[in-house]
Amino acid sequence: MIFAAGIGSRLKEYTKNSPKCLMDIGGITILEHVIQKLKAVGVTEVVINLHHFPEQITEYLKRNRNFGLTINLSYEAELLDTGGGLKRARAYFKQDESFFVHNSDIYCSQDLSTLLALHQKQGALATLGIMQRESKRGLFFNSDNRLIGWTEESVAAPVESKLYAFSGISICSGQIFDFMDSRDKFSIIESYLSASRATGRVFGSEIALENWVDIGTPEKLASLKKRLAGVM
Repeated sequence: MIFAAGIGSRLKEYTKNSPKCLMDIGGITILEHVIQKLKAVGVTEVVINLHHFPEQITEYLKRNRNFGLTINLSYEAELLDTGGGLKRARAYFKQDESFFVHNSDIYCSQDLSTLLALHQKQGALATLGIMQRESKRGLFFNSDNRLIGWTEESVAAPVESKLYAFSGISICSGQIFDFMDSRDKFSIIESYLSASRATGRVFGSEIALENWVDIGTPEKLASLKKRLAGVM
């Protein structure tokens, strides 16, 4: 599942007439980067949610022959956040399969096979790519790297917990849909927390900060372009 519905308001003029996922990062779009990363670990079918300039994304995919993948599109007339967006597309996912969930505004040079291998080894319901960086919405993990809390909750930090930031990249089992309530709009983190508390099978896997960039602002987008061009 690739989340590409966001308006990208922090990118200002960049997304006034174009969707965020079609931003150029040095010869390719950020959407192509995400697709190629997923293809590299064996993904053959993708669901992409759409909202902001959906026709541009549809035409872009058609022009590039879906990059050799089977691509399904899930249109959202109203933005549903990550949990709601995944829930709306649930018909594309089998209950017993695991699948990647990836934000389309994330550049990550780290090999995703490490995340996949850990997910499979632990028999996890979900495995979240996490990092040691400042974030307004941090996640708490225990010594076994199990998800145990979220800074969005109005409770004290769990005892002896470690605070990480979410990378916007994860793998989850189709069982995640069992931990979604009747709401249409909500964060996927809420479902991960519910699943973890019920099963103890939601883990974190660290992604090196130097391998990750959120292109959500003009400054970060420009910095990534310079980095990919070899300009320091």
